[in-house]
Amino acid sequence: MRPAVVAITKGGSELARRLQDAYPGGVDLYLQKRFITKDDAGARPVGNDLSALTGRLFRKYRSIAFIMAAGVVVRLIAPHLKDKTADPAVVVLDEGGRFVVSLLSGHIGGANALATEIAGLIGAEAVITTASDVRGVPAVDTMAGLLGCAIEDMKAAKDVTAALVNGEEVALYSHIDLAYVAERLGPLPDNLKLYTSIDDLLWADRAASVVITPNVLPEDELARLGRAVFLRPKVLVVGMGCNRGTSQRELAGLVGRVFRARGLSPLSIRNIATIEDKRDEAGMLGFAARRGLPVTYYTKTKLSHGPTPSGRSEAVFRNMGVYGVCEPAALISAGAKKLLVPKTKSKNTTVAVAEAALP
Repeated sequence: MRPAVVAITKGGSELARRLQDAYPGGVDLYLQKRFITKDDAGARPVGNDLSALTGRLFRKYRSIAFIMAAGVVVRLIAPHLKDKTADPAVVVLDEGGRFVVSLLSGHIGGANALATEIAGLIGAEAVITTASDVRGVPAVDTMAGLLGCAIEDMKAAKDVTAALVNGEEVALYSHIDLAYVAERLGPLPDNLKLYTSIDDLLWADRAASVVITPNVLPEDELARLGRAVFLRPKVLVVGMGCNRGTSQRELAGLVGRVFRARGLSPLSIRNIATIEDKRDEAGMLGFAARRGLPVTYYTKTKLSHGPTPSGRSEAVFRNMGVYGVCEPAALISAGAKKLLVPKTKSKNTTVAVAEAALP
């Protein structure tokens, strides 16, 4: 999504236009009406209530650049703050274009990256104040973003980041390939050590841990883990089939039971996979939308060439024209050869789970 750029002075409007011309894909301009010219295609007037506008921008945009005094911006955004997982990236520019300050959501929201990008485009200096960036240490939420992981507990993420910044020994175990993790994270600080197994990590001398896995650890391992944060990689594909009109509640119930029984975190679900006939299945669409999950659809021809490890179903063939839905859909979508969880049934639905290959 294009960022919003808000300016309330003539000089700020001129800088906003410079940014619009330089920014890849452009920006959405919000300017005082008297400073909007015929060349400002698509520019919106700021209006008389800047606070109300800020609230609307918080709901609409993932990144906002204000060209005005930082103190004014602090007062404008304060009533609209929720938490760091929901707030947009906010940066502040002086109208002279000398500095770009990362003000809000530096890591998860991407304000640090946005400030650096804008500064490079207009020849300004990016001002980054987050301790991890100042010290060249990757914050846990930055790691999560680089690896495409969900953070299970934001408080734990903050605690482990503090340990990294303070030079304490932090151990990292990853279920996904460590070479891939190291490549995505780049140079790591000396106090962050990588481990190839959870057992090795548990025996390591450490003040805190980062555990990257879709698996829910057993209680005895959790007890030994101590101060830790779990990052859930988006590597699980849920193949899903259901009778017409199956409720969202039944779908959620079966997926929840399967994930609890197999010790898998729902935060690691990457997508739902199913047959194209289910494009209008309300329960399935509602289940996916509520969790922010994309749904991948496959043709009957595609599914008919996919494996059905639990056996071919004549009943499914009579109803759908294929011998299986959830298992081949999961395997095809994940690019996998084996299922983590074979076809499991409730009254009206079936699910199977496969682990996706790395991108």
